[in-house]
Amino acid sequence: MSEISNITIQNIKGFGTVDNSFDTKIISGKINILVAPNGFGKSSITAAFDSLKTGKIELDKRDLHQGNATLTPLFSITENGVVYTADKTINTISSRFKIFCIKNRINAKAVSKNMGSFVSTSGHLSIDSIEVVKTIPGKSVIPYSISDIKRDFGANARVLPNISADIINNKSFLCDLQTLYSDLDKFSAKKRVDLIEEVLTHIHALSGTVENIKNNFNPDCLTQLKQEASYMPIIEYIRRAFPNLSELDQFSYFYQLQSLYHKHKTAFKDSVKRADYEIFRDVFNENLILLGATWKNIKATEEKKSLVVNFPHATDISYGQRDVLTLCIMLQCVRAKVRHGDNSIIIIDEVFDYLDAVNMTATQYYLSEAINDLNKYCNIYPIIMTHLSPEYFRNYVFSPKRMNIQYLKNVQALPNANMRKLLAKREDISVKDDIAKHLLHFSTGKINKRIEFRALGIAELWGEHPNFLQYTIDETNKYLANNTDFEPYAVCTCVRIRIEKLVYDLLTDASHKQTFLAKHGTRLKLSFAETILGELPDIYFMLGIIYNDAEHLKDENSDKPIIYRLNHIIIKQMVARLFSYIGTPIVPAHIH
Repeated sequence: MSEISNITIQNIKGFGTVDNSFDTKIISGKINILVAPNGFGKSSITAAFDSLKTGKIELDKRDLHQGNATLTPLFSITENGVVYTADKTINTISSRFKIFCIKNRINAKAVSKNMGSFVSTSGHLSIDSIEVVKTIPGKSVIPYSISDIKRDFGANARVLPNISADIINNKSFLCDLQTLYSDLDKFSAKKRVDLIEEVLTHIHALSGTVENIKNNFNPDCLTQLKQEASYMPIIEYIRRAFPNLSELDQFSYFYQLQSLYHKHKTAFKDSVKRADYEIFRDVFNENLILLGATWKNIKATEEKKSLVVNFPHATDISYGQRDVLTLCIMLQCVRAKVRHGDNSIIIIDEVFDYLDAVNMTATQYYLSEAINDLNKYCNIYPIIMTHLSPEYFRNYVFSPKRMNIQYLKNVQALPNANMRKLLAKREDISVKDDIAKHLLHFSTGKINKRIEFRALGIAELWGEHPNFLQYTIDETNKYLANNTDFEPYAVCTCVRIRIEKLVYDLLTDASHKQTFLAKHGTRLKLSFAETILGELPDIYFMLGIIYNDAEHLKDENSDKPIIYRLNHIIIKQMVARLFSYIGTPIVPAHIH
């Protein structure tokens, strides 16, 4: 497997010359999920990939950094230690990779009508057409004449079959012939022409009927020709299409094919391009039918020498349908353009972020199948750009072994080793009840488990009240004061305890308080409290995105989603509101 270890973007959209380089581990063949919060610059990364044109970078006006066209854009990708670069004058990236960008195609458009003394303007949402084929190859026919071929062949030319039906008018045969151009070109050299003549000499020496000639043909005369590396790929191609041909017929097909190629090379290549296009167009539309797109008459049509897919107005198709069709259609384009041995990168920009469960499953399945097929014959990097937690993808189709999760935003807030040990050892029988009751949830009691904590390698001081609670308060104060070096699990724990304390204090009956404390889990505590108090503030439930996952440390990849959430400006405002924080540090009384 190959690996992209760095992406650097300069002066493109939101990235300037600082904080613009990302060390990554993007692995070919894997479903690479690049996670970053909203506003980080995921669309800027997509714009960088999308700007790659033949020989240089070409930026849309809206993708200029700070709208300044004088700045020099630069984009580089490091694969397997080799750096590929693109700017306004060079592009070695596209020399190495075929780039495909799949993104939201919805746009707001205005239509103005002149109403005499005033202009009426109305707007609508439209979905940008997808250009499947930029330039449709013109129709062409290889000028095939069996009589001309036989005249050039010479004696016993009657053994040559007419290949008009099998080859000249066979789109399926023609469409992949471009893979053999380099082999066919080599048969213009005298050395190889002489080898063909040696075979012809053997055929010319035979006599009798066509059947007698075929029966007396000695395949040994092909030995030297078979030793030519360029002969056998052509023969193998013929064999795959026509498996029951004799060796003489195989040579006869080869002879006519290379003769036509050298005599009518332009028409030959144009016919191959056209056959390749027509096969692709027909299969493409058949696949759209399989996708169920025909109920909106969504299909590829020829317009101004291009093959395009037009969508209905955005109001006539659901977001889910739009995103599923966009992904599937673009993947069809990828399949059409990727050849054996190609190195390709597919960028999928937030297509998944707003799908419901059914469309998510369908889309992931289709993507997974497409990647499986492409992996069989090329080196491909599928990259999903998203702000979603990887759990969102695990819960649907992708196997964890298929996914490679990368976080783009560097964060200083990392779990403390002691906090990791506490969460990892919380199920130990010697401390289980005490940690759950007195440290991770609100409690009116105290804890004294220093001996047990020391035996388990957990910070001993935390085993005695109120040291751990003070630690969570200190880390939460760092977080609220915008110190980037805070302990995320401590903050999440502090948030949970604060919510539980606020609700506990609202209960007036002693038995209700005891029942509340005895409930396992914050959700059950809040549900019970609502049966007594009525509806609780929404913020207590909304912050579940912070405290629900923080009680159990799953693996290293579970850290960053929590850190990303905590770094979100709205989440931070919600936590500040929860603690009534206005700049003065909070104290242990907020949670105990």
